[in-house]
Amino acid sequence: MRGSNMQICVLNGSPKGETSVTMQYVRFLELANPDHSFVTRHISRKIVAIEKKPEEWEEICSAIRSADLILWATPVYFQHVPAQYKRFIELLLERNTRDLFAGKYAASLSTSVHFFDQKVHEYLQGISEDLGMNYAGSFSAAMNDLFEEKNQHQLVLFGMDILSACNEKRPELPAYPPLPTGSAKYTPGTISPVETHGKQVLILHDAGPGSNLEAMVRQMTCAFPDAKSVHLNETGMKGGCLGCCQCAFDNHCVYSDGFCSFWKSQVEQADIIIYAGSVRDRYLSASWKQFFDRSFFLGHVPRFENKQQVLMVEGPLARVPGLRENLTSLLGGGNLVDIITDEPKNPDFIDECIRSVVERAVQASLDGYKKPPMFPAVAGHIVLRDAVWGDLRPIFRADHRYYKKHGLYDFPQYQYRKRLSRFFFSLMMGFGPVQKKVKPMMSKHMVQSYARIFSESKVLKEAQRP
Repeated sequence: MRGSNMQICVLNGSPKGETSVTMQYVRFLELANPDHSFVTRHISRKIVAIEKKPEEWEEICSAIRSADLILWATPVYFQHVPAQYKRFIELLLERNTRDLFAGKYAASLSTSVHFFDQKVHEYLQGISEDLGMNYAGSFSAAMNDLFEEKNQHQLVLFGMDILSACNEKRPELPAYPPLPTGSAKYTPGTISPVETHGKQVLILHDAGPGSNLEAMVRQMTCAFPDAKSVHLNETGMKGGCLGCCQCAFDNHCVYSDGFCSFWKSQVEQADIIIYAGSVRDRYLSASWKQFFDRSFFLGHVPRFENKQQVLMVEGPLARVPGLRENLTSLLGGGNLVDIITDEPKNPDFIDECIRSVVERAVQASLDGYKKPPMFPAVAGHIVLRDAVWGDLRPIFRADHRYYKKHGLYDFPQYQYRKRLSRFFFSLMMGFGPVQKKVKPMMSKHMVQSYARIFSESKVLKEAQRP
């Protein structure tokens, strides 16, 4: 867009700084708009200094203060922004910086393999609106999109649109209402312990002293007296995922801290896992985000296979439906028994919910129960399967081995028997007389084969025994 010079402040969320794929898209936007000034601040790479050094913080505040447009630019890490970026957003709200942003325009740009990338933009729009900004739009690119001219053209159009919105002061309708603050104090009652029948239980939390979450964790520990309760500060993490992908070859993280050994000795050995966290600016804490990000040393594979899982959340989860969906989808491979929150104002009811979910988690673990996957899990598997088989395979060798070993390369073209039968069936359906005969029988034909299941199923016969 040509016109009066505007200042664009790019807040880069990649820990890799200038060498990130995301920044190549930002660079393209900058070159396509020479009449405007782009100033980039590498947030995630410098998060420790930003949090601890006043001069680093003031440098970023100055860039924001001078900007007409704020561009959130970030890769997608584990269905969300990187933990370092999340911590920066927490700092923005903790330090009451709304006056820096209010009235400005904002947009977001992400790069990923399109695995839950929409959650990043939902979150950044909500944060933009919480900071009093007008959200002008988003652009979610696949990592290699920029190599094709048609995608370059779309990126140029995106830049023109958000700059026009800023220049023309375009009205932008907010999508996410402010979140309520505060909640009723939860004082737990008495709860009796539940027999685990030898199942290993792990409670992971980041509860602060005196919080409702601390009380909920304590109550869960009473129900599971043999459970191991671990604060995230005790998991051995010394920093967030660097996005270096060196773990892609053999699942060995470049960090020499204790997180990987904690994961293998505690998380992998648990039968039942309770995740306890608090809603902080439309997600859980940066510590929780760092926990999930660091688990990426395992790659794009289901990391909670055969585990029963419970989420305990302090805060207005019902007011952030996108977070609920994100957390539900995050726990890949396992079975989410239920989600417990402190939103009910009746402590006795919360106690009943905790007691119920504990009993159900144990029973589900004993039975080996797992809910059938729904659209997010099914679609997500297809996205990752195709990505690992395609562009990621040369580097993510560990993923490739896992997918081959566990049958995750379940492409429909490999189902040769079904392909053959469907070929002949499709051939027959191409004839008008056959169609004429089949059409009136479609409904009956769809359920006809189920009759054999009712008469021959061994599972059904077992269930019918007195």
